[in-house]
Amino acid sequence: MGIFDTLFGRQKPVPVGPERLFAMSTAQITLETEQHLTPTGKAGICFKSVASAPFTEIQHDLEQLLQISARDDQMTIRPFTDELAYRWFLFESKDFQGLVTTLHVASQTLIEKGYDSQLLFALFSFRTERSSSVYWIYNYKRGLFYPFVPQSGSDDPQHRRDNAEEMRLATAIGKELPVEQELERWYPVWNLPL
Repeated sequence: MGIFDTLFGRQKPVPVGPERLFAMSTAQITLETEQHLTPTGKAGICFKSVASAPFTEIQHDLEQLLQISARDDQMTIRPFTDELAYRWFLFESKDFQGLVTTLHVASQTLIEKGYDSQLLFALFSFRTERSSSVYWIYNYKRGLFYPFVPQSGSDDPQHRRDNAEEMRLATAIGKELPVEQELERWYPVWNLPL
């Protein structure tokens, strides 16, 4: 931090690690018992790819590491590239705690290799009693979670989300999860590959 930053009261943002992902481990119990949200056993991590040989090698090594780990945990892992060229690792397992741990390992590996700025978000999938989808998204840049509730049955190309339900969930789980308070940062993620 430079002298002008000090004089004008500007601060560098404190880097947030993926440790806050573990808050989802305990929050999952509350989400299931109090909010009647059932984990689907699916989760994912999304990051921006870099067109470089070292980054391609790291992705390959990380994928191999995750595949080896998945065999022990009876987890499936699938790499995916979406229409915007963002890279995903998609995970599926009956062990929710294993999903959280695996997402943490993947995140931490990219951070340790110097690619923390490429991490976008982690995502956990849930279902309501009416079989509607609810997602909890972890924003790596902010170190905070927020709910995303697409409206079921909406074939509208403009996409719709249930803002009232998102607000209700955020309020209900605020003591369990570090929830993003700035609503304009609750970015929707449409056409999820989960």
